[in-house]
Amino acid sequence: MSSLAVLYAMPPVSGRMLLMPMTQDGRAGLARVAVAHGARLIAAGPWAGSLVVEGRRDAMARPLFMAGVLAIAADAGGCGDLG
Repeated sequence: MSSLAVLYAMPPVSGRMLLMPMTQDGRAGLARVAVAHGARLIAAGPWAGSLVVEGRRDAMARPLFMAGVLAIAADAGGCGDLG
């Protein structure tokens, strides 16, 4: 069952992702790091400090993780249909 949860939350290879800061530094640099690695800002996320972006997982995953930011599938984060 936990494997299904991981697959559900895993960000797509390309598309919309919810970025959630896990640290204060992550919150402060979230948009800057995401955009620097090809993300397009879509909307504020459902939780304080989170963002919905569109981009490529392979370009953003490591830099975001190193900056204290967790990327998950936008649907898994309660974002629903953003348009």
